[in-house]
Amino acid sequence: MKIKIRNYQTSDSDGTMLLMRTLASEIGFTFNPEKWRESDYLRLFSPGLRRQTLVAEDEETGKVVGMGIIEARLEPTGQLVGYLTNWVVDKKYRDKGVGKMLAEAAIEILSKLKVDVIRVNVGMHFVDKLSKRLEKLGFTPIYVVFEKKLEAR
Repeated sequence: MKIKIRNYQTSDSDGTMLLMRTLASEIGFTFNPEKWRESDYLRLFSPGLRRQTLVAEDEETGKVVGMGIIEARLEPTGQLVGYLTNWVVDKKYRDKGVGKMLAEAAIEILSKLKVDVIRVNVGMHFVDKLSKRLEKLGFTPIYVVFEKKLEAR
């Protein structure tokens, strides 16, 4: 297995949509494929934006087997915060280092953007599994996020 970490391309839309459906079913959020397609331009790398989507590609098959969105945001406190969101690895590729490769690439990119801290939101069902892995990458648990779903507009 040879994995390559690279920037998202429009040809990755279907592969990443499958990964997002998996993430949605595992974590329990509503995933809307139409909105995913409409917002495709937001996942493309743009030097002016502090946001990009990384994908993990199996070079032998050409399949997208993992993904994550990184973003650097200037908070009202003046702190530049890096966020790792929507991280998912294909079930067949889990526990093989793919997530770690994605995370290390993201940390390197956010370091170059000179963020003050990097935050990762972890689904409640994955806290036990991912805590030790994130701590090995230098992350420390700080707080729990609560979410309230609102009626669709």
